[in-house]
Amino acid sequence: MIAAVRLRGDVDVPTKLSDTLDSLNLDQRNKCVLVDEDNDAAVGMLEQARNFITYGEVSEETLQKIEEKEGEAEPGTSLGLRPPSGGFKDTRKHVNAGGALGQREDMDELLQRML
Repeated sequence: MIAAVRLRGDVDVPTKLSDTLDSLNLDQRNKCVLVDEDNDAAVGMLEQARNFITYGEVSEETLQKIEEKEGEAEPGTSLGLRPPSGGFKDTRKHVNAGGALGQREDMDELLQRML
Protein backbone atom coordinates (compact mmCIF):
# COMPACT_ATOMS: atom_id res chain seq x y z
CA MET A 1 0.00 0.00 0.00
CA ILE A 2 1.25 3.49 -0.88
CA ALA A 3 0.31 6.56 1.16
CA ALA A 4 0.37 10.03 -0.42
CA VAL A 5 0.14 13.33 1.46
CA ARG A 6 -0.45 16.72 -0.15
CA LEU A 7 2.07 19.28 1.09
CA ARG A 8 1.41 22.37 -1.01
CA GLY A 9 -1.75 24.42 -1.48
CA ASP A 10 -3.76 25.55 -4.51
CA VAL A 11 -1.79 28.66 -5.50
CA ASP A 12 -0.11 28.49 -8.94
CA VAL A 13 -1.19 24.90 -9.62
CA PRO A 14 -1.66 24.23 -13.36
CA THR A 15 -5.17 23.13 -14.29
CA LYS A 16 -4.09 19.69 -15.53
CA LEU A 17 -2.20 19.02 -12.29
CA SER A 18 -5.12 20.31 -10.22
CA ASP A 19 -7.36 17.79 -11.97
CA THR A 20 -4.84 15.03 -11.21
CA LEU A 21 -4.78 15.96 -7.52
CA ASP A 22 -8.59 16.04 -7.44
CA SER A 23 -8.69 12.57 -9.05
CA LEU A 24 -6.47 11.32 -6.23
CA ASN A 25 -8.80 12.96 -3.64
CA LEU A 26 -5.93 15.21 -2.52
CA ASP A 27 -7.86 18.49 -2.52
CA GLN A 28 -6.35 20.05 0.65
CA ARG A 29 -3.00 20.32 2.40
CA ASN A 30 -2.14 17.58 4.91
CA LYS A 31 -4.70 15.23 3.39
CA CYS A 32 -3.56 11.63 3.02
CA VAL A 33 -4.82 9.05 0.57
CA LEU A 34 -4.01 5.35 0.31
CA VAL A 35 -3.27 3.93 -3.14
CA ASP A 36 -2.89 0.29 -4.13
CA GLU A 37 0.60 -0.24 -5.55
CA ASP A 38 -0.83 -2.52 -8.27
CA ASN A 39 -2.90 0.35 -9.71
CA ASP A 40 -0.59 1.65 -12.46
CA ALA A 41 -2.83 4.61 -13.30
CA ALA A 42 -2.83 5.89 -9.71
CA VAL A 43 0.94 5.39 -9.37
CA GLY A 44 1.41 7.37 -12.60
CA MET A 45 -0.72 10.20 -11.19
CA LEU A 46 1.43 10.23 -8.04
CA GLU A 47 4.53 10.62 -10.19
CA GLN A 48 2.92 13.52 -12.10
CA ALA A 49 2.02 15.29 -8.85
CA ARG A 50 5.43 14.78 -7.20
CA ASN A 51 6.03 18.56 -6.98
CA PHE A 52 3.03 19.01 -4.66
CA ILE A 53 2.91 15.74 -2.67
CA THR A 54 5.06 13.23 -0.87
CA TYR A 55 4.42 9.51 -1.12
CA GLY A 56 5.87 6.12 -0.25
CA GLU A 57 5.08 2.62 0.90
CA VAL A 58 3.69 2.13 4.39
CA SER A 59 3.91 -0.86 6.70
CA GLU A 60 1.00 -2.87 8.05
CA GLU A 61 1.73 -1.48 11.53
CA THR A 62 1.22 2.09 10.32
CA LEU A 63 -1.97 1.11 8.47
CA GLN A 64 -3.34 -0.34 11.72
CA LYS A 65 -2.55 2.90 13.58
CA ILE A 66 -4.31 4.90 10.86
CA GLU A 67 -7.36 2.63 11.13
CA GLU A 68 -7.41 3.04 14.91
CA LYS A 69 -7.17 6.81 14.69
CA GLU A 70 -9.17 7.64 11.55
CA GLY A 71 -11.41 4.64 10.93
CA GLU A 72 -11.44 2.30 7.93
CA ALA A 73 -8.33 2.71 5.74
CA GLU A 74 -9.11 1.44 2.23
CA PRO A 75 -7.47 2.38 -1.09
CA GLY A 76 -8.90 5.68 -2.34
CA THR A 77 -9.95 6.82 1.15
CA SER A 78 -8.79 10.33 1.94
CA LEU A 79 -7.75 11.13 5.51
CA GLY A 80 -7.41 14.58 7.00
CA LEU A 81 -4.26 14.60 9.13
CA ARG A 82 -2.67 17.27 11.29
CA PRO A 83 0.67 18.84 10.34
CA PRO A 84 3.60 16.71 11.51
CA SER A 85 5.15 17.46 14.88
CA GLY A 86 8.47 19.12 14.15
CA GLY A 87 7.15 20.34 10.79
CA PHE A 88 8.26 19.57 7.25
CA LYS A 89 11.84 20.18 6.17
CA ASP A 90 11.14 22.28 3.06
CA THR A 91 8.00 22.03 0.95
CA ARG A 92 9.73 23.50 -2.12
CA LYS A 93 12.49 20.88 -2.49
CA HIS A 94 12.47 17.15 -3.15
CA VAL A 95 13.51 14.57 -0.58
CA ASN A 96 16.85 13.89 -2.28
CA ALA A 97 17.64 17.65 -2.16
CA GLY A 98 16.90 17.98 1.56
CA GLY A 99 13.20 18.80 1.27
CA ALA A 100 9.91 17.00 1.77
CA LEU A 101 8.47 16.54 -1.76
CA GLY A 102 8.43 13.43 -3.94
CA GLN A 103 8.90 9.74 -3.24
CA ARG A 104 10.39 8.86 0.13
CA GLU A 105 11.61 5.74 1.87
CA ASP A 106 10.50 6.77 5.39
CA MET A 107 6.80 7.39 4.84
CA ASP A 108 6.00 5.52 8.06
CA GLU A 109 8.01 8.01 10.10
CA LEU A 110 6.18 10.99 8.56
CA LEU A 111 2.73 9.46 9.10
CA GLN A 112 3.60 8.62 12.74
CA ARG A 113 4.33 12.32 13.30
CA MET A 114 1.04 13.32 11.63
CA LEU A 115 -1.25 11.00 13.64
